Amino acid sequence: MEELRQKKYLAVTKRKFHPISIVLGIVGILGVVVSVSTLKDLKQYLDIRSVVAIFGGTFGVLLFQFNIRTLLGTFKLLLQSFWGIPDKETMQLIGQLDQAILQRSHLSTLREGRELNGDFINDALYMLQQGLIYEEIETFFNAKIADEYQIRERYVDLLLKGSTVAPGLGLFGTVMGLIGVLSTLSDPSQIGPSMSLALMTTAYGAGLGSLVFIPMAGRLEQHNFTFLEIHQQMLSKLKILVSREERRFDRELHVEDMERSA
Repeated sequence: MEELRQKKYLAVTKRKFHPISIVLGIVGILGVVVSVSTLKDLKQYLDIRSVVAIFGGTFGVLLFQFNIRTLLGTFKLLLQSFWGIPDKETMQLIGQLDQAILQRSHLSTLREGRELNGDFINDALYMLQQGLIYEEIETFFNAKIADEYQIRERYVDLLLKGSTVAPGLGLFGTVMGLIGVLSTLSDPSQIGPSMSLALMTTAYGAGLGSLVFIPMAGRLEQHNFTFLEIHQQMLSKLKILVSREERRFDRELHVEDMERSA
């Protein structure tokens, strides 16, 4: 089994975001920030009103469109994406399927299939024992995979919405700041705070959209694509074992018929 894996006869997708690529990506993002700022005084880049307007406003709009569960699910999946895909449980299932195929064993040697419990192999065996054919089992699993994929795509949609909302709020803050500047021309001491609001909201909005939301959305899109690809591979492996199980059932029925006729 291990020799076949080393020779890549059994190609199991295991994609991780390499630590070096993560570090280089972070360095690149920080490089953008450093290159456009003097960094002589970090306080000059901190404006509380701009932070509240952009960060609070962006997440407020996202929560209005989605919900807190979707928001938390997005960040949870983002954290999981750093560990790659498939996860440990899926890797074990793939290994068991590969092992069963090579050793010419059956699904019934892997699971009991007494009831549906959410386990990929167990549920397939249960449905097979209930008289379903492979096409029906495949349709069931495809629907389940499609449901999960749709939820994951909703997470991507949330991030893409955020990449649009943040710059929009930045522009809104800029306009409001400029209005404040024009209304305080008679008092030069008030021009600074209004101008700070006008400029910092634009900076925060553009930065949050381009350097945070868009990279995270792209990361999840790749993660979701690999999720779909792996589960299609699992269905292909399952088809081999289901066909083998069906032939075994047919042989057993044939033997029983022969015994009754004798």
